Amino acid sequence: METQLNPAASVYRILVFDEVYSARAAEEQAEKSKLSAFGTLARLNPLNRPKTETVNLSKSELRYEPFWYVAARREIDYLHEAVYPLQIANPYARQLEIAGQTIEVLANGNKPRVELAVNELCHRKIDTLLYQDGLKRPIRQAKLQGYVERYRAVEQQQLDLPGGVTPQMPFASVVQVIKSQLAAEAIDAHRIDNDLLEFVSANLYFRPVFAFEYLWTGAGKIGVIEIDGLTGEVVEDGQWFRDKLDTVMSREMLFELGAEMASTVVPGGGFAVKVLGKLTQERNGRP
Repeated sequence: METQLNPAASVYRILVFDEVYSARAAEEQAEKSKLSAFGTLARLNPLNRPKTETVNLSKSELRYEPFWYVAARREIDYLHEAVYPLQIANPYARQLEIAGQTIEVLANGNKPRVELAVNELCHRKIDTLLYQDGLKRPIRQAKLQGYVERYRAVEQQQLDLPGGVTPQMPFASVVQVIKSQLAAEAIDAHRIDNDLLEFVSANLYFRPVFAFEYLWTGAGKIGVIEIDGLTGEVVEDGQWFRDKLDTVMSREMLFELGAEMASTVVPGGGFAVKVLGKLTQERNGRP
């Protein structure tokens, strides 16, 4: 399967959702749920359970978690060998001549027939969609799709996003998932003449999440409550992500994306390597 690069800049985009749920509402909701931040067993333990006065907020943040939306199409030109049964109307026919070739008529009771061996020249399009969490968590695709369909996201030409979480799944890995999905479609071909993979849309989204870290002083334990900044959904077994994007992703980086993609078979793979490499260099103080 050969990858075909779509040169349109509108195909590869970075978008950020504005939070719908306010910071104050998120904190109030987290306070109501804070005793659940340490697991069900801790909450049900009659001898040592978290209490309102022993669980206190230690820190909080608004972060932006990445996920991918990719739409791709596979187009295949191929040859399929087939046999076409053809019923013969003349009961006295014993042979047919077609394009200089003699074909025997097969007796079939009162319905004589011939079998024509043909080559079918076929063209097939297979479309696929992928919604993939950028932190490699098993988040349902329907949930991520709901964000895209219901909430407004703004495209960023220069991404200056405090609290943006660094994607752990680069685009090159997403491409491999897409290829696996498309390859799973059976193609009944005796010869493949052309097999192209084209990306119709490849968007990296960042969605807002409020995180509240609580300290249970009686047990010396830490728990995290997450509040979805779009839906207000509460996650009681939350996480605290330390690896953040701490530099501006400029338009020049996006241009480097185009240049790198033009020289690689897997579009976007070079982009992830180059951007993350640049972030690492800047963190280490190198130019």
